[in-house]
Amino acid sequence: MVIDRTSFMVAVGSLLVGGAGGYFAGERNVLQSTPTVGVAELQPPPTHPPPDLVATSAAPAAAPAPVCDDTVGTAADCPAPGYPSEEGVGCGALPTKRCQDFKQTMKPRVAERAVACLNALNPGLRCDASRLSLCAHRALMDACPEPEGAAVAGVPASDELAVRCASLVQGCGSTGAAPSVRECRATLAGLSSFGRDQMASCMKTHCADKGLVGCEAMVQP
Repeated sequence: MVIDRTSFMVAVGSLLVGGAGGYFAGERNVLQSTPTVGVAELQPPPTHPPPDLVATSAAPAAAPAPVCDDTVGTAADCPAPGYPSEEGVGCGALPTKRCQDFKQTMKPRVAERAVACLNALNPGLRCDASRLSLCAHRALMDACPEPEGAAVAGVPASDELAVRCASLVQGCGSTGAAPSVRECRATLAGLSSFGRDQMASCMKTHCADKGLVGCEAMVQP
């Protein structure tokens, strides 16, 4: 077979061109750089806490309730005896006597309030026994309450005020002037142990005429 030299060279040239083109095309795919991924695309999406969790964590802690303590306090000095009234007639030692009663029968902080009330009265009101008793009553009503005894295994715990009030109510009998247990507890809570004894003694003989308010913070003769 006779091969034309010109045709042979054309064929060889075509093969070389095709091979080189395929090689460079393959190398281009291999050497092609990988697309750059942004930093933001690699970071996970931000997470947000639930709204109720944010509100809970942001809320300030509740401040503890102040402790009520009537055992701390100092009453002022009592007025001198013989302080005259506005009418020029002296009422003797009444203001001094009641002021000293407050100090002896009340807890310190309660006595402090009662004496301050008495000392703030004008001369005429200091000779008014009812007005002096009102100072005592208001101070006692502002006293710290004493909690009731809790039951343990079905048995009530010892409760001094409950025992004392039951005795006071029973002592008043059918006079119609017996105080309620609530009123009794509120009054006794601000009295010292001595003051509670003095009040019980007063109520035994004066439940009908003086009653609970009239016997508050009174030292019996």
